[in-house]
Amino acid sequence: MVKEAGFIDFAITWRAKVFEGAPQTSSAEAFGTVGINFKARKP
Repeated sequence: MVKEAGFIDFAITWRAKVFEGAPQTSSAEAFGTVGINFKARKP
């Protein structure tokens, strides 16, 4: 069981380079910017 910030069962359910193809792509890529969806629950 993983515990993050008081939540349990934390899981990243989706991950993508959301700035791909945008004018800021090079800056976002340099900083490793990605978009995620996650799920977790309170104990």
